Amino acid sequence: MVKDQLGIKARDTLIEFVTRIDKRLSNYWDGEIEKNFGFNEEQRQLVRKILDHAKEHNLRTGKRIRASFVYYAYLLNKSEEEKIWNAAESVELVHTALLMHDDFMDQDKLRRGRPTTHVYFGGGDEHYGDAMAVNVGDAVLCLGYEKLLESGFEAEVVKPAMSQLLRGITNTAFGQAYDVSLPKIGEMSEDRVMALHKAKTAIYTYENPLFIGAILGKCDKEVLNILHEYSMAGGVAFQLQDDILGIFGEEGKTGKSADSDLLQGKVTLLVGKALEMGNDQQKEIIKKVWGNKGATEYEISEAKRVIKETGSYEYSVKTAVELAEKAAGFANELRSKNLNDKAIDYLEGIARYLVEREV
Repeated sequence: MVKDQLGIKARDTLIEFVTRIDKRLSNYWDGEIEKNFGFNEEQRQLVRKILDHAKEHNLRTGKRIRASFVYYAYLLNKSEEEKIWNAAESVELVHTALLMHDDFMDQDKLRRGRPTTHVYFGGGDEHYGDAMAVNVGDAVLCLGYEKLLESGFEAEVVKPAMSQLLRGITNTAFGQAYDVSLPKIGEMSEDRVMALHKAKTAIYTYENPLFIGAILGKCDKEVLNILHEYSMAGGVAFQLQDDILGIFGEEGKTGKSADSDLLQGKVTLLVGKALEMGNDQQKEIIKKVWGNKGATEYEISEAKRVIKETGSYEYSVKTAVELAEKAAGFANELRSKNLNDKAIDYLEGIARYLVEREV
């Protein structure tokens, strides 16, 4: 199948996958709500509010790319079974939890077009909202871990899969710590940005779910090694595209302000290369906006202009495409391992599609 066709097919496959897993996730949350936990009515009401919000947050329109990686990595070596859906759901619960924490740290007001958890619970009380984002995120995180443990797989594979999940989230937390620390460390550089993207997105969005599915599917070490290389290239490409959309995307499609990444001082290749390639005047324009939540609309538009004028935008797009092609090449290497061609088609195609998306 030609490259373009693989990308289109992977996109359509992902769309169908989203419909299936969203239905399952909705049923999962209904089951949690029905447990009606609490030792008095007041407590039960609060838990119900927490779970109602968690369900709504989890079911907001999303790519479900992580869950799809669990599913298709498993299908590399096995046939579809009910229990792999349980494992795929687990990473989506974990993802929702970490988004709640991430939004609290970034003080974002919107997630996929709806209020973030700290805003939803805050109601004008910022400290209470922040505290609830931590608590609710912790609860949902543990529900995700529990979902994998109770997925139905034998202990022989659940234990290493669970170890992988926990270690992957640990390393992601280290990456997040590096992210929030970078503005204090010094000048942004391409090396620092790439190290960040590998520690966060490449591990969290790609390698962790792929390894979980592959471990549950009893893939061998050689396959895991290829999936690691695929993840490092594909994960960074995915994040570069996310950053491009975070500054130049349409808010109606992305569900977040196109100015927030600049105003929050988010570490991106777009900003890093603009500071590296720009002249003194251009650098000042960027620095005036980056991390400055009080920047004016005019200052923001000037910063975006500079990112394009310096060639940083073009460089980021080019780098993302090159890395996506590199990831697709690693996926293609799996074809010599006597694995499921349909699963490989998905991995190869999705690597390309994710750097062409608009959301």
